[in-house]
Amino acid sequence: MSRSRFEASRVQIIFAEDDCVFREIATPAIERVGIPEQSIQMADHGEEALECLERLQSGDVNEPIIMLLDMRMPVMDGDECAKKVKELHDKGNLRRIPYLVCCTAGVTKVTFGGEDGEDETFHLTMPKPFSNKEVQLVLENAEKWWATGGTMVGSPPVEEAVVPGGGSAGTDSSSGDRNGSKRLPFDVRTVELIIVDDEPICRMALVTALTLQGIVEDQVVECDSPSDIEQALKDAQRNQGVPLMMLLAQERWAKTVHDLGSLERKPFLVCAAVLGASDGTGFDAVLPSGFQHTDLKLLLGKFQSWWER
Repeated sequence: MSRSRFEASRVQIIFAEDDCVFREIATPAIERVGIPEQSIQMADHGEEALECLERLQSGDVNEPIIMLLDMRMPVMDGDECAKKVKELHDKGNLRRIPYLVCCTAGVTKVTFGGEDGEDETFHLTMPKPFSNKEVQLVLENAEKWWATGGTMVGSPPVEEAVVPGGGSAGTDSSSGDRNGSKRLPFDVRTVELIIVDDEPICRMALVTALTLQGIVEDQVVECDSPSDIEQALKDAQRNQGVPLMMLLAQERWAKTVHDLGSLERKPFLVCAAVLGASDGTGFDAVLPSGFQHTDLKLLLGKFQSWWER
């Protein structure tokens, strides 16, 4: 599933500024470019901005987040706050990545991360006080960032996601897959996931962990019984050419999948059993008990290699 079109009315703003005069000047400028008042969250310093970002993580992934961070604030300044955001991202703790904007009286023009010898702490730096003209420039560049994957500062852009069953706005998807149908380029946002586990808490933990890696929650099918495996796989046949992964909480359930050998669209099969797989036979990968962020990254890397071979 591709992310929604960028619209100012859907943007969430976190504005960290301790000076009330600058707030009074800046807030109307933000609203004038189409940001609703209720979509602007104010913070007195970087720690409060991080708290705002944490609250927004449970929101709609199709609503962009822009953080406007003043460079000089008490408790935590904008530079330290941006670095904390990057740390959260590197640890896999961000489901929604923000577009980071530095607001400072120390510059006279808008610059972008890496320009003029600057480091890449921020996507964009702009002078303050700012008007709706500068905010409009922020939105225009945030829209480009959003269209190329909305990645963290310093990370390479992701080619635009392909909508399952639809066309591509980015890469060529004409290559044939192992089943003879058209295979789309691997993009974690298009992955469809089936989780089979009779423990609701375990399913919820897997869904949460994998959505933090970029899996879209709407594309996750949860099964609480092995008897649901056959129907889930048959339903999945509708989206030929889209990556499909299945996680099984019991090693013995793999037999049910292999017995459905006539299915054209086969899943990347992962053993998510507490005790793991005895020898890995029958699975494409094994997710260790007590898995960490790095384990999930490795799993998705194996999945991508399997898909692209």
